[in-house]
Formats: sequence, C-alpha cells, structure tokens
Amino acid sequence: MERINECEKVLGYWFKRKSLLKEALNHSSFAYENNLISNERMEFLGDSILGLIVSVILYKKYPKAAEGDLTEKRSSLVSRKHLASVAKKLCLGKFLFLGKGEEAQGGRQLASNLGNSLEAIIGAIYLDGGLLPTRKFIKKLFFPSPKFPSLQGRGWKGG
Repeated sequence: MERINECEKVLGYWFKRKSLLKEALNHSSFAYENNLISNERMEFLGDSILGLIVSVILYKKYPKAAEGDLTEKRSSLVSRKHLASVAKKLCLGKFLFLGKGEEAQGGRQLASNLGNSLEAIIGAIYLDGGLLPTRKFIKKLFFPSPKFPSLQGRGWKGG
C-alpha cells in the first residue's frame, strides 16, 4: 500500500478506489504470475481519453490552426516516445508491478512499459473521478504552462 500512496503523491491525484491505481500499475507479466488483472484494458481506455482531451485542448487553444497541424501536434503529444518521457519524469517505473522475468530484463525503464502505464493511469483516473479530474491531470502533465511553450519551435504553425 505504501507504493500506491507514494504514487498518488507523485501523480497529484488521490484515488477513492485505490484498487484502480493498483490495476493500472499491474504489468501483464505480474498479472499472469499472480492471477490478477493486468493494466491492458485500462491502457486501452486511457489511450482514447488522452487523445480526446488533448484534441479538445488543442482545438480550443488554437482556433485558427489547420486540421493537419492539430493532428500533427496531437500525434506528437500522445506518441509512445512522449508518453515514456512524461512517465520517466514522474519516475513511474519504480511503482510498476512487474513479473520476475520482466523485472530481470530491466522492464522498469522500457519506454513501452512506461508509456503504457501512464495511459493506464489516465484510464484509472477517469474510472475513479470522471472527465474533469482526468482533464486536469492531463493538462498539468502535457500542457504545463498557459502558453504551452513545448508547442513552439518544432514547426508548429498553430498561431
């Protein structure tokens, strides 16, 4: 339970149903070894919610941006590489529940595991608190300042 409490502090979100966060941190290897549910379904849900919320934020923030520019920026923000980068900054790897083999192979630092776990956490926050807390969480991580400085200087033509 200590791992869950520490993870909540890092995330800045406190779960009403802690079991949702635990499930979001269950890698399939750990779930298989312990006859538990893995985070894969939450990852599926979180991926969709992340895409939706990022799309709405970009749509509202850049009313004159072309559809192609918005699509390009959304793709960059929700890419596996960017998700892993955000997850690394949060040190999510240390909170994952991994199977013995995955642990031995360095699974805590694998970009795919980190990105997948972040998507699963987004799904868990949605299931626990709904859309508003999920939007707040995503906005804090993916759009850290009002002007979104990370969107500038990469060929972004969003105005």
